Amino acid sequence: MELWKTMKRRKLSVVLLVVAAFPAGCLSGACGAYRRPAPLSGAERQLSASAPLPDTVSVVPWDSETGQRLHKDPEIYARSLADLLTRSKAFRTVRFEAAPGVDTDLIASSTGLYCNTAVIPLFTILSLGTVPTIVEDEECQAMVLRSARAPTRTSTEIVARYKGSVVMGWAVVPLGAVPGWSHGSLREDDRYAERFRIEIFRQRARIAELAAP
Repeated sequence: MELWKTMKRRKLSVVLLVVAAFPAGCLSGACGAYRRPAPLSGAERQLSASAPLPDTVSVVPWDSETGQRLHKDPEIYARSLADLLTRSKAFRTVRFEAAPGVDTDLIASSTGLYCNTAVIPLFTILSLGTVPTIVEDEECQAMVLRSARAPTRTSTEIVARYKGSVVMGWAVVPLGAVPGWSHGSLREDDRYAERFRIEIFRQRARIAELAAP
């Protein structure tokens, strides 16, 4: 009888642990899966296969005045841009720094564009994951590139967007293994970084003008 009571208490503890952990897991993306961007087409693969642009890029945060005007954290947006720009492998060197170095060719800064809807999966949380939440979500990144040598040159803006399905709930655990789907964050997906690389390469003539001595 005592053994049965102990087992019941342990079962209850496990259930309570799941109940407590599930909302946090959903909000952190641990119980979600997203549809990956489509593989590159033939022309896109050819463009993506180009060598990295021979420039050193400094990713800098906004100044305090811009940060206050946008009501957004300058460092968070700058680090996010620097991470994606590094993974895109579009430039020879990418650095996150407070101010451009003396060897910098281009200065990059985030525009503050934000597309993620940050849906709270209420029914999925209340059902402990048995009722999945399915949404169409969008991820985007936008940056302004400026010349480090000639500030008067007109800057150029580069934007990458992707909209796809996101599913949340324990039922998506096997979904992440299905071709074309994955767990985690779309922003960390290699295909998303490839899309950003392509958008950069589409403006390489303009970028070359900005980086020219």
